[in-house]
Amino acid sequence: MSEDSQNKNLPGIDEGRASDESIVKTHARIRREPSNASPVLFFTSMALITVLIFGWFYFRRYMGGEENTQIYLHERSDIALYQSWVDRPRGPIVYDYYAIGEDLYTRQACIGCHMPDGQGKPGEFPPLVGSEYVILEDPTLPTKILLSGLIGPITVKGNEYNGNMPAYGGGLKDHEIAGLVTYIRNTWGNEASETTADDVAAVRAKIGQRPQWTAEELASYLD
Repeated sequence: MSEDSQNKNLPGIDEGRASDESIVKTHARIRREPSNASPVLFFTSMALITVLIFGWFYFRRYMGGEENTQIYLHERSDIALYQSWVDRPRGPIVYDYYAIGEDLYTRQACIGCHMPDGQGKPGEFPPLVGSEYVILEDPTLPTKILLSGLIGPITVKGNEYNGNMPAYGGGLKDHEIAGLVTYIRNTWGNEASETTADDVAAVRAKIGQRPQWTAEELASYLD
């Protein structure tokens, strides 16, 4: 086959101008042009490599046999230590009811109505200091009032009040109610027995969810 017939089969080359030099230049230009590799193929390859690397690390960590146990021994020891702490025998929770009540008294509305000194506001809010509703021997009365609230006219230490005390039973837990009752019964010179979470739980179970009390409903505790 002649050189002319070979040049006719070269695409993009004018047979009249084809020469060895032009063919060399054309090949050089083709080599310089970027390839049109598919991006799908590239990302698929990268994803496959990532999966293989992850699988290798996973196998070594969880399925590597006894020879690799020491690598993660500290982590397993920590897990065992935490589990032993979770499974530890537990005794009864001991509450500092007075401290709980003191904290709650300053954070709830108590201090705004009954004041920091427990004296209340004349004609508006009754005092807690020396109140017959607070210092009686049985703590059930103040517990009921804190759980369900109190509304309407009431006489405290010979003075008339007509207020609206909200219920705290829905927002406070048994030990918190017990803390408040214990605090007001043992502050500002008041001296009375402590109230516990179990005491509050018993009262809560007995009265359930109910409307606010009235002084008339609670009068029997003062007889």
